[in-house]
Amino acid sequence: MSLFDVLPTIFSGFFSFVVILVVVVVVVVIRRERRRVAALQAYAAQAGWQPITGPAPEPVARDARSRRCKLALGAQRGPHHLWMVWHQWTESTGSGQTSSSRTRNRTRYYLWLGPAYPDVSVRRRTGIGAFFKPVRGVGTADAAFDKAFLVRPGDSHEPLRLLTPPLREAMLAGRLPVWAISGGVLITSYDDMPRIESLQLRADGICYVADALGRG
Repeated sequence: MSLFDVLPTIFSGFFSFVVILVVVVVVVVIRRERRRVAALQAYAAQAGWQPITGPAPEPVARDARSRRCKLALGAQRGPHHLWMVWHQWTESTGSGQTSSSRTRNRTRYYLWLGPAYPDVSVRRRTGIGAFFKPVRGVGTADAAFDKAFLVRPGDSHEPLRLLTPPLREAMLAGRLPVWAISGGVLITSYDDMPRIESLQLRADGICYVADALGRG
């Protein structure tokens, strides 16, 4: 029997080994992720977070209803009503043999402020944009903040009263995330999955933003 006679058997065996190895790796990853989520849920329950079962503001309810939703929890932190919703989905690019997929995560925290607060968003600016146009919109009169962040809507002074000096300072120092207000709900967003290490820290962050905001 020549080498050419046994090559098909060798390739077939190697292919079967690769398939089995891939299946084993996938099963291990899935089980590990299930254990991680179960541990997160147990930790969250001990910290006062519970599954969302009752009424919630529309931004929260909409995201909790999404098919992308993997976990939706609510909590009370002092005077603040909080919610956390984790979305996970897969994005595919290309087609045929050149196609690829990637799992995306987004975790949002929500805090009820009340209807007196206007809709507003604060997001980071690019360095190039800040170089060519240090201030976009009406500005806050804080040069460093205006170079680093963009406030929308930019044609109104109404949102600016929310941006108190302590809040601007904390955001410039990187101690607080960017945020938005929609329908009286304060929202912070992270492009990752919730973890035991970050759950309470991020809840503290959105509470700090709420406490530092100027009155609506």
